[in-house]
Amino acid sequence: MTLVSSIKESYEKNTSHNQKLTLAVVKAADNHVLECIKDTIHRGDTFVYLIDDQAKLQSLLEKYDLPAESYQIIDQADDDQASQAAVKLAKENKISAIMKGKLSTGRLLKPVVNKENGIRKSQLLTHVAVLYVPKLDRLIGITDGGMALEPDFEDSKIIIQHGIEVFQSLGIQNPKVTLLSASEEPISKLASSNIQVQLTEYYANRPEIVEGPLSTDISLVPDIAKEKNYAGQIQGDADIVMVPNIVTGNSFSKALILFGGAMMAGIIMGAEVPIILTSRSASAEEKYASILLAQTIMNASK
Repeated sequence: MTLVSSIKESYEKNTSHNQKLTLAVVKAADNHVLECIKDTIHRGDTFVYLIDDQAKLQSLLEKYDLPAESYQIIDQADDDQASQAAVKLAKENKISAIMKGKLSTGRLLKPVVNKENGIRKSQLLTHVAVLYVPKLDRLIGITDGGMALEPDFEDSKIIIQHGIEVFQSLGIQNPKVTLLSASEEPISKLASSNIQVQLTEYYANRPEIVEGPLSTDISLVPDIAKEKNYAGQIQGDADIVMVPNIVTGNSFSKALILFGGAMMAGIIMGAEVPIILTSRSASAEEKYASILLAQTIMNASK
């Protein structure tokens, strides 16, 4: 299995609405971006607005053999103007997802969160990383390693909800959410541990499965959860790892990628359309997986 095949399997198994994905790619004049756009377009269910300097785009597009009817170029070289163009398309219901090309995340999101003309629908934008981890041979989610610096109790509830929505779109109706900490025992001097205790109490009488604080091994390794006699519902089989802060989330994801052979699809939730966000170093396959994930989320919401 791979990241793409795992997401594709979930997409094909759990998607009943095979609707066309209409995607706006902001600052699209980049070979990695165009490579994954080519893969997506050749599936036949994607139309793409390519937003960037027209001359630069046309020069790059010569080697990708994209059908003329599958894309439209919006000539906008400036980062801010390109981002605004994508938001305008979303507000006009012309696109179902936005993808980050070769620009900073801050520039991309500035018009998204604009109070007057933006497209934020949630109090908080959150990042959900979906990783295929070879050692586990399954998908796991890590949130939030990209947006929320150090979430409080209320922010954490939003982060959890967005993570659950992503995994429900992948066919897991009641995903298990672990609240990651250094230990399964609460640490009173650690602010995040106290928040995790509050969250566990809050979700105790709700249908969502949310438990913590929990260590990494109990969260993801069944044999260790059994060995430690952990009595909760999570027995090394957590679907979503909610981290206490952005440093932990970013580092955990990168450690799995760099040293564990994992591959990652990234998505921002909380706007009117999913926003595809991957690192600049992400491979074309990871970018393609993120597009497929956005399509899965879009179809599940119909």
